[in-house]
Amino acid sequence: MAAEYALGVLEGEERAEAQRLLLASPAFAAMVAKWQGRLDPLGEAFAEAPPPDVWSAIEARLDGEVQPHSVSTLRLWQGIAGLSGALAAVLAAVMVLGPVTLRDAADTAAPAAPAPVPAVIAQLSGADGTLLAARIGPDAQYLDIRAVALPDSGLTPELWVIPGDGVPRSLGLIARDGTTQVTPPEALRPLLVDGALLAVSLETPEGAPHTAPSSTPIALGKIPAI
Repeated sequence: MAAEYALGVLEGEERAEAQRLLLASPAFAAMVAKWQGRLDPLGEAFAEAPPPDVWSAIEARLDGEVQPHSVSTLRLWQGIAGLSGALAAVLAAVMVLGPVTLRDAADTAAPAAPAPVPAVIAQLSGADGTLLAARIGPDAQYLDIRAVALPDSGLTPELWVIPGDGVPRSLGLIARDGTTQVTPPEALRPLLVDGALLAVSLETPEGAPHTAPSSTPIALGKIPAI
């Protein structure tokens, strides 16, 4: 189950059971993290490479009928296609996280300055359409958590980070709607790294941040690599 959860192939009740075990069983959470550590590098072993000589082969099959300006047009559309993919990714992030803020613009305004560490975008999802988006700032100094869809409840969402040891640490309560900016304690910032899990459970606001979740998570998501 740990391996299948790490692969993302569990569905329905099996996925819900795995999510319950992630918070209830540090041993299971450690197994999930171990499998993720094994599986994630597999994709890094293969560099992205387009099929060789695609455009030259197309030009050759046209038997010289393509004029120089037509070849240039083909290459222009090839470049536009790549740019469109990048724009689609940016628009997807804007749709979930909202418009770019002045802080975002300031980070990229000065081309002569050293490039800032980019923010990391993570998605937290659960059953019945539960969905949140997390934007982790440079050095994990802040997290912007946007609640997209949460189940109806009189309880309050609480954000957790679950590192490789499988022990949840509270990052505090978050709003049920809109965006909440969370400032993690300095001691917890090193835990907000590639491969760690973010989780949201429903808790009573009294006594927060809590030492451990009292309920199964309604949403889980893995912090991706930058």
